[in-house]
Amino acid sequence: MKISSISFKGPPVSHEFPTLYEGLGLPEVSSFIQQRFEFAYTLGEVERIGYGSIRFYKRQGDFEVHISDKLPGVGPIKLRKLKGLLLEEAITAFIENIESEPEKRKVYYAEFRRTGKDAE
Repeated sequence: MKISSISFKGPPVSHEFPTLYEGLGLPEVSSFIQQRFEFAYTLGEVERIGYGSIRFYKRQGDFEVHISDKLPGVGPIKLRKLKGLLLEEAITAFIENIESEPEKRKVYYAEFRRTGKDAE
């Protein structure tokens, strides 16, 4: 398996969660910066295209790659290897994109409270 190319789609976007949720230590409700990308990879003799995103979790300082669609011929073990290869290839450019972005795009998440019948 080999990565042929990676191209970022759009600027990095900062996702902000309320501090109430930040303290839980769960990655799914922790603030992060994300940028989407398209990549070409070779599996055997076939070159294919995939889509994914790279995230930087601010509080933990971790980077993570998410692949949005299932990739034909890629099982769980090859997927883990592919994510590792993508992380190696994309991390430097991603950090440069974060630092060079003059105006940060942000998404704010509000507090998640029960409504109606569930409030009791």
